[in-house]
Amino acid sequence: MSHSADLQELMVTKEQILSKIDQFKTFRPGSLVERYRRCGKPYCHCAKPGAKGHGPSYSLTRSVKGKTITKIIPKDVVETTRLQIQEYHLFREAVDELVDTNEKICDAQLAANKQTSQKAKKKGYP
Repeated sequence: MSHSADLQELMVTKEQILSKIDQFKTFRPGSLVERYRRCGKPYCHCAKPGAKGHGPSYSLTRSVKGKTITKIIPKDVVETTRLQIQEYHLFREAVDELVDTNEKICDAQLAANKQTSQKAKKKGYP
């Protein structure tokens, strides 16, 4: 297969990936954590040995510029948040695929340019 055919195929793949990326509408990064806590009152049910504690409560954590950001997630939107996180992972996979494809496109363009310049030198062009 020629370099131009490879390049054409890569460009089609790139367009397909971009189309896939465009389909992602609501997503968010982070980890959803279920937490139970003890309130510290000695007479509370959470203070008994083996008790789980109060909860569950949910928090979303993610890193932003090296800092961990935590957001409390209400129980009624936990499932929606889980789906948004799953969508984010699919989005990231598609972006990684796009970067990989773009690198291959760049390599194919360099190879094509090198081949063109070598042919020009053989014909006597500087």
